[in-house]
Amino acid sequence: MGEVPVRAFGYTVAARYSNSSEEMVRERGSQIESGELGDIATGTLEEIGSSSH
Repeated sequence: MGEVPVRAFGYTVAARYSNSSEEMVRERGSQIESGELGDIATGTLEEIGSSSH
């Protein structure tokens, strides 16, 4: 379950969901590559941008 919030929302939000520190979530989620997170962030920003027009 921990990987899903990280992939969807990033480490800070995932830490809130799992009631853990961000550092702990980052350690457990270290297998997630930064490129994947960048893709998620880009997609999210694109969705926000298209919905605000």
